[in-house]
Amino acid sequence: MNRVRRSAIALCAVASLLVFGAGAPANAAAKPCTATDLKAKMTGSAAGMSQPAVYITVTNTSGSACVLTQYPSITRALAKKRVLPITVTNGAVNNAPQAKRKKIRLAKGKSAWFAVGAATAFDGQVVTISRLRYATSKGGPTKRVKVSLTAQNPQGSDYPLGVTAFMKGVSPTQG
Repeated sequence: MNRVRRSAIALCAVASLLVFGAGAPANAAAKPCTATDLKAKMTGSAAGMSQPAVYITVTNTSGSACVLTQYPSITRALAKKRVLPITVTNGAVNNAPQAKRKKIRLAKGKSAWFAVGAATAFDGQVVTISRLRYATSKGGPTKRVKVSLTAQNPQGSDYPLGVTAFMKGVSPTQG
């Protein structure tokens, strides 16, 4: 085979790799993760001084890397199939590790986690939240996750919940 022909074949092979994505650089920009890209599971809990918390690990099940940059948005809480009125605050959650919001790149199969905390030192009704609905950003697609989180509300008010920023890796286990 002559040199010109080998060069043409090599050039076609490189071009096809680029067209079909196999030649994309490892540091290429990844799309934002959505809840539909992730599998969510409660992987731990903690409690102390009337401040229960659950840890939720999300794993990238999409076909490519994606990026988490926001706080998770908790959009709904259910207890015994009843939708609870909730108020969610981003930031610190007692009895959970803390982190500042930062960009987390999740390769396919990799995980990140966040914590959701409640309170049980009020005069209102005590419930066990069995399901949460979350999004990876405000207004994004939502997904349901099973949890077991004891919560109480100040009489006549919403159930206050706190949520941490996403953290890289798998959450702490039951504490």
